[in-house]
Amino acid sequence: LRGSVERFNAYRADHPDEAVVLFEADLSFGRFPNVNFERADLRRARLEGSDLSGGRFDGALMDYANLRAARLPGATLRRASLVGGILYGADLRNARLDEAKLTRVDLCDGDLRGATFQGADLTETDLRWARYEVSALAGVDLSGARIRM
Repeated sequence: LRGSVERFNAYRADHPDEAVVLFEADLSFGRFPNVNFERADLRRARLEGSDLSGGRFDGALMDYANLRAARLPGATLRRASLVGGILYGADLRNARLDEAKLTRVDLCDGDLRGATFQGADLTETDLRWARYEVSALAGVDLSGARIRM
């Protein structure tokens, strides 16, 4: 994967039913723009500081993953599970997080401008100092969330 995202994505296209398991993998500070991690198991993975711009994470299991200061602008994380994840200072501009499970996620100081959250669960999520449009959170479950307006 570190050698060529294009080869990894081509392999995924040729083997769409093959599981991608990167449980507890350390991919910190890597460059993986446009990577296809759809339905991948990235639980407890370390992706801190990685460039994941335009990446596809739809349906991925990312519980307790560390994405601190990761760059994910334009990424899709529809129906992804990021329970307990660390996204402190992450760049999620224009990301699609519709129906994502973001319970107890640390989004402090994150950039969420232009991101969508339709049907997402942000229960007990920490949004202090995050940059976002309030209208993007309309209809989202924010029970117990920490918000600074």
